[in-house]
Amino acid sequence: MVVGMSAACTTVSGTGRKQFNVYSTSQENAMGAQAYQEEMKDAKIIGSGPVYERVQKVGARIAAAAKQRHAEIANTMVWEWTVIDDHKMVNAWMLPGGYGAVYTGLVNFVQSDDELAVVMGHEAAHAIARHGGERMTQGAFAQLGANAAGVATNSEAVAQGAAIGLQAGLLLPYSRKHESEADELGLYIAAQAGYDPRSAIALWRRMQSQGGAKIEFLSTHPSEDTRIELLQQEMPQAYAIYKRTRVDGTASDAKDFANTKPPASK
Repeated sequence: MVVGMSAACTTVSGTGRKQFNVYSTSQENAMGAQAYQEEMKDAKIIGSGPVYERVQKVGARIAAAAKQRHAEIANTMVWEWTVIDDHKMVNAWMLPGGYGAVYTGLVNFVQSDDELAVVMGHEAAHAIARHGGERMTQGAFAQLGANAAGVATNSEAVAQGAAIGLQAGLLLPYSRKHESEADELGLYIAAQAGYDPRSAIALWRRMQSQGGAKIEFLSTHPSEDTRIELLQQEMPQAYAIYKRTRVDGTASDAKDFANTKPPASK
């Protein structure tokens, strides 16, 4: 039992935070694929044109940077970015396994590819940090109740977790702790992809000025002051990475950047 519980304790790549997650990456990826298929059933998908090409270009660079910084998890992901035609939705998301979506409302809202990359890097960071599996674990334990520990490390726990509602469980808003962690990791991913991380501060302030109720992306995020403070703390290191990347967005030396920011428990 102790061994099983220990195996479920993982470390978030890039921050060093300890998390409890009863799911394996393969289980998470399979759930992400299933939830993605369900979410796409009624979506109006754009598969060509300038907006599509723009998202794919930024997405490819984000994926390459993520694989450099977080190779173990990022190389298990498919890195698919679907463009959904919804001009009212200023949002993006990525499910476990690298199944992502960007809404045209977000593409229209951002003022540069740098800003778009910051958002896409943030969403990729949720998958990199395995926030979906961590949240599903929390949901499974809530359902299992007082006797959860007795089955937490076998297939019954996995089945119970799936039973709480796969699609909803993976697409519900993240906690503020998760959002702050994704802000941090996403900033570094965008910087290593060759996008100016300084654009993040102006973007978040502009989003906040529109009101969290109007922009889905901000629905459970930390307050503006908290977010800006975190970004400012990380900015010198992120900007240094950005300056050391080539024009094509590839790190000039992957070995230099893989562990640029030493893990620190949070």
